[in-house]
Amino acid sequence: MRKIGLALLSVLFMVGGMSSATTAQPSFGFGIHFGDEPEDLFHGRVICQTDRQIRNTIAAAGYTDISLNVPNDELIKVRATQGGWVYQLNYNYCRAYIKERMQLPRRAE
Repeated sequence: MRKIGLALLSVLFMVGGMSSATTAQPSFGFGIHFGDEPEDLFHGRVICQTDRQIRNTIAAAGYTDISLNVPNDELIKVRATQGGWVYQLNYNYCRAYIKERMQLPRRAE
């Protein structure tokens, strides 16, 4: 009888511990959030794009002659041509958007 009582008591403690662990506690965060940047509107992806997916996305934006550099911290520098001009793009390959676009001082060949 004593073993059953101890087992029942341990089960009660486990259930009580689990219910207190799942109780939601309110939390308050302070900060400045403007919400006008692309990274503020999109929560990201679990898996980042492959080189082929990066090329396809940039080509769909109207670029040709796409050259990829080495990826670094979710960004990759891309050289691509559009409208007869060469551009350097900073592309976020985990969130799939062009973060920055700079026209290089030369026309496409």
